[in-house]
Amino acid sequence: MTNGEPTSSEVMREQRLQRNLKIVVLGLGALILMGLGAVIVRVIGLATSAPAGQGIPSISAAWRTTGEVTLEVPKGSKVVSISLSGNRLAVHHDGPEGTDITIIDLNTGRRVIDVKPVEALPKN
Repeated sequence: MTNGEPTSSEVMREQRLQRNLKIVVLGLGALILMGLGAVIVRVIGLATSAPAGQGIPSISAAWRTTGEVTLEVPKGSKVVSISLSGNRLAVHHDGPEGTDITIIDLNTGRRVIDVKPVEALPKN
């Protein structure tokens, strides 16, 4: 210790600290690699598996092959446009009572919702 050299106990303490730090760094590196591997496996699994749930229905399941769907509109109404999205049909019609949009589920033939546009109040 006379020349500024560390003692044997200080050297041992420093070596123990370095060894412990190496163990911590290696452990954290292993955790990062395992987490990255799990993410990669999950992404590959999701990309290659068949979609769960409903998915895109086939033509025979989406629409009736026979029968008809009727829509009652107010007297004097005129159909302006019709739009189809999946198994939903949107019918826009104008009549004496104003404009209306009716959404119909083609699988069941029932009205899902009637949308009645109203005039907005001006904002000051």
